[in-house]
Amino acid sequence: MTQQQRGFTLLEILLVLSLLGVLLALVGGAILGANRAVAKAGHYTERLDEVRAAQDFLRRAIGQALPLDDGQQRVFIGSAQTMAFMAPLSANLGGGIVLHSLALHGRHLDVALSQNGQPWGEPQVLLHQVRRLQFSYRGYSPKGELTAWLDNWPWPGRLPRTVQIAAQLGGPVPWTTESVTLRLDLSTVAGQ
Repeated sequence: MTQQQRGFTLLEILLVLSLLGVLLALVGGAILGANRAVAKAGHYTERLDEVRAAQDFLRRAIGQALPLDDGQQRVFIGSAQTMAFMAPLSANLGGGIVLHSLALHGRHLDVALSQNGQPWGEPQVLLHQVRRLQFSYRGYSPKGELTAWLDNWPWPGRLPRTVQIAAQLGGPVPWTTESVTLRLDLSTVAGQ
């Protein structure tokens, strides 16, 4: 009697290798998809942090604007895309009362700080991917009447009562229109 050896045929081995290839392709696609999802979530989180930090900085700085001049007899300069005012700087950033200058340059909002006419380094990007920015101002006129929202603050010797910041950003995180009420309201005391 002869014993017949039994094994896999070439067709069976090719079939198993094909199935393994398909399985590896599915697992690889799932891993690639998961990596993309993690990267997208990371990008969203970074952008959300940047927008929140910019909103927090603007609320604090504008809300603490002081009726002080910067040595050039100005108190508050405000236009549709730029703003300059004196305000205290957070202690973790160095402290002191400094001139804050905000301006839209290209597609980013910059903040420049200076004290006694001396700039503190280069302007820093506060917010990237800004498609549109609009500062609006509301306060009291020299006659004591409450104004409508103005694109330009016409009385540099006075503080506005409220500053509104509207923006349209690129990316997945929207900007919520901010209305910042200045905590120190001496606009009716100013001489202009």
